[in-house]
Amino acid sequence: MTRAEFRRALKGRRCYVGMDLASTKDLTAIVAVFPEGDGHFEVLSHFFVPADTIRERSKTDRVPYDQWAHDGYLSATPGAVVDYEAVRQVLHDWAAEFQVREIAFDPWNATDLVTRLQEQDGFTCVPIRQGFASLSAPTKALEKAILSKRLRHDGHPVLRWNISNIAVEQDPAGNLKLSKKVSTERIDGAAALVMAVDRMERNATDTPPQQYQMLIFGAR
Repeated sequence: MTRAEFRRALKGRRCYVGMDLASTKDLTAIVAVFPEGDGHFEVLSHFFVPADTIRERSKTDRVPYDQWAHDGYLSATPGAVVDYEAVRQVLHDWAAEFQVREIAFDPWNATDLVTRLQEQDGFTCVPIRQGFASLSAPTKALEKAILSKRLRHDGHPVLRWNISNIAVEQDPAGNLKLSKKVSTERIDGAAALVMAVDRMERNATDTPPQQYQMLIFGAR
């Protein structure tokens, strides 16, 4: 199944979005999860980097950001920082195709964009604190979905790379969360995915299973 066919198969379905906005050096990522039934779900993602830093980032991170941008897997926005209006536009595009129920976000550095998404665009946005209490359950749910092959995506190379970079922290009570401090490379798409999974799990309803032929996460 091609990327275009994958996306067409999701048309009209409900989804939950996770949004991880960049600091100076990180990626900005939005990831949507589409519950299918029986614990299965599909994933659609998009990434953003500043155009002025894309060559330097490619050398530092040793990945082909410029090729990914050319192939449409990420958007290189003009300037030295990500233009959040580009993020907003992709969310508008998704809302035109899918039933975007909620957008989960890390409250850090998100106030201005979230205000526009809620007050001007009518999205329902839900803050998720980045601590063990908030992230442990969806982190474990994501791990289980990957190991049991219940998560399917369109072969997105940036998301696959982010997933392969995951490192976790654990507290004395056994709670888990993704760790950007421990991870040596970018995990922003994985962080957005965890937040999307949280909202999907909290809004779980019985959905009739549907049949698709799609790619499954694997090792890098």
